[in-house]
Amino acid sequence: MAHFDDQLIELIAAVQASAHYRTIDPQVIERVGWSALQRYPSLKAAIKATKTELHQMIGAYADRAPQYAQWLAELQSAPSEATRQAVCRRLLSKHASTRERLPALAQLYPACFGGQPPQRVLDLGCGLNPLAIPWMALSPTTWYAAYDIDTALCAFLHAALPLLGVQGAAGICDLIAGPPPVAADVAFVLKTIPLLEQQRRGAGADLLRAIQAPRLVVSFPTRSLGGRNVGMATTYRGYMDTLAAAEGWSPRVIELPNELVFVIERHTPSRSRM
Repeated sequence: MAHFDDQLIELIAAVQASAHYRTIDPQVIERVGWSALQRYPSLKAAIKATKTELHQMIGAYADRAPQYAQWLAELQSAPSEATRQAVCRRLLSKHASTRERLPALAQLYPACFGGQPPQRVLDLGCGLNPLAIPWMALSPTTWYAAYDIDTALCAFLHAALPLLGVQGAAGICDLIAGPPPVAADVAFVLKTIPLLEQQRRGAGADLLRAIQAPRLVVSFPTRSLGGRNVGMATTYRGYMDTLAAAEGWSPRVIELPNELVFVIERHTPSRSRM
């Protein structure tokens, strides 16, 4: 066991030595690394497998290393709401998931909210999605809670939220362990379920059941990052149809060019408040 612990420590250090992964929550690196050591006979192979899995979780979607300090300065210096929205649009284009959503921003969020903007929003596995707040028509008193596994991203979003016209906070959460104990009116889980299911079968469904929000907005990609149509829409429709039938949900479906969005109304009592 001592040898295994030493290997895990060495693995974590090797992964964090890479600029691509050093801002990922250390507990996530430890969890993924521990699993890799169980599967691979050599430390070198386990390190490579850990980096590959972390890349699939977070690194594959960004064009290049994010310049969070510069981005925050641009938001802070924007002289008007229109200028700030233009900055957000440009920043959203730097991430594959949010870039694909850009043409539908003005229509998507009102459709998700059903004409009734929420007062409390939970954004899980958020990525850069909070930068779409200017298109959400939220009240200045809205509380927006964003969670991800990248510490640098969360620090940036925590500072950016007040500039986007809402109250809120951003923090670390490993969704494999479940959602944060936070109640909201609506919860975004955008393109996150497939990543969880790759790590542990059933993790995505477990997450959705545990979220404390009466409305879930859950989405899935319908094309690969390279733009190929490989049957993902059919696969994820089947996944949600099965889960919805088991839970008694009747999702409303919004089809975007590269994304399938399910809006799920539930009658789930809130168990805690922030």
